[in-house]
Amino acid sequence: MRRLFAFLLALMLALPAALAEDARVEDCYISAGETPELRYYLPETGTASLTLTDQDGGRLRDILSPRNLLRGRHILKLDADYFDGLADGAYRLRLSWSGGEAEGTLYIGAAPDETPAPEEAFEQPVITPAYRSERSCGHTGCYWCTPMDIADEAAVWAMLTAPMTVVDAGQKEQVLLYAEPDAKSEAIAVVTGASQGVHVLEERGDGWTLVETYSSSFHDSKVKKWNAFVTGYIQSSKLKKVQVNQEYGIVIDKLTQRLYLFHDGKLMTELLCSTGLYNERQPYNETRSGEFMIISRVGDFKSDNLVCGIGLRFNGGDLLHEVPHTVNADGSKNYKNCEPKLGSRASHGCIRVQRLRNADGVNMRWIWDNIKTGTKLVVWEDYQGRQITPPAGDTPVYYNPKGGSNYHRAETCKGVKDQYLPLIAFIYSELDSGDYAALTPCPYCCPPRRKAEIAEINAVHRQTSPGEIMSITGK
Repeated sequence: MRRLFAFLLALMLALPAALAEDARVEDCYISAGETPELRYYLPETGTASLTLTDQDGGRLRDILSPRNLLRGRHILKLDADYFDGLADGAYRLRLSWSGGEAEGTLYIGAAPDETPAPEEAFEQPVITPAYRSERSCGHTGCYWCTPMDIADEAAVWAMLTAPMTVVDAGQKEQVLLYAEPDAKSEAIAVVTGASQGVHVLEERGDGWTLVETYSSSFHDSKVKKWNAFVTGYIQSSKLKKVQVNQEYGIVIDKLTQRLYLFHDGKLMTELLCSTGLYNERQPYNETRSGEFMIISRVGDFKSDNLVCGIGLRFNGGDLLHEVPHTVNADGSKNYKNCEPKLGSRASHGCIRVQRLRNADGVNMRWIWDNIKTGTKLVVWEDYQGRQITPPAGDTPVYYNPKGGSNYHRAETCKGVKDQYLPLIAFIYSELDSGDYAALTPCPYCCPPRRKAEIAEINAVHRQTSPGEIMSITGK
């Protein structure tokens, strides 16, 4: 009987792998001077290699020598001159791995009959934070099941005020997540105590609970799974359900690099922010996605030569804080290095927030003064397929016709002197025409991006998930 049970358990654990996608190599199109990015998928961890051949299968180059690679999607970034010397035309990309082979096509020069799809032709899928999950949870309304759509105020607010399940440990402690309901099995992720939420999938009768979450691996964590979405087991005794603040809630969206502040069921305002910018040497710089609570008030702290003001802790070493500054010789604050990067990835993992008051009078100082511990803060992953919807063409934007160089979201922007208020309105569809084309976005009031910038961001997210850290990023 025990053998039968063990066999059935092993079969059940193997099902997700059996249902996984097949190995594949995506077609790649490159022109002179472009940086090649080769994308491929492995259905299981194991030894793999990538080879370039001609159309007859003759080996031309070993792009990736045999090495052990993790299961999942990979992006291999090469130097711009990597394929110099090869004539324009079609070549084969052959992925060899322990389970077989897969092939894609590399086009150097123009691809045959390549016609880009129009912007409006792309149908955005419904994407939730549990987009990578292979299991159905059987409920709705929580962070993990709610689509990442800021326009659906009711759904977002219900998610921001719903209870969450956290690890019953200190706010700087991390607890292991296991591959099997056994503390002797492989540790596959780490979860931060007190403030990080997990998605409960199955409460078992043997003292273990199956959950999914994003691994909060920092540089000194026991398990090096940088922002990986994982499913694993944790001792049931280590979990507890907590209530969150019912007045405010915060959404950080990596796709838009905006902070969205909700109050009493409505989107109150938005601010520019910067989440983590990782690199091959520092993959832990990626801001961990997931469901969190603001757990403590840290205040000012230093990071190298930067001073980060009024920090609120939400995930161990990750804090929500004012955009950093350096200190001038006269003691004044200098924001010129970090402030222009707001609205794009730039931090070491924390979330930087604008210090300049927007049209609603809100900035990081306001958040510090008004947001209490216990307020839910969620971080949305910028998964492949997510898209920014451009504003309607008749959306009003504003400018100062008496020498103003910015365009604005509101007619009473805090960045404009009172003598020039109210500002003059024009419509978003005119933004790239005439004198309006020279206007730059206001750093105070968080106006909408231009169509070209939105199209560029959307194009990247049709092909990649920038927050997912691949195991190999170079030659």
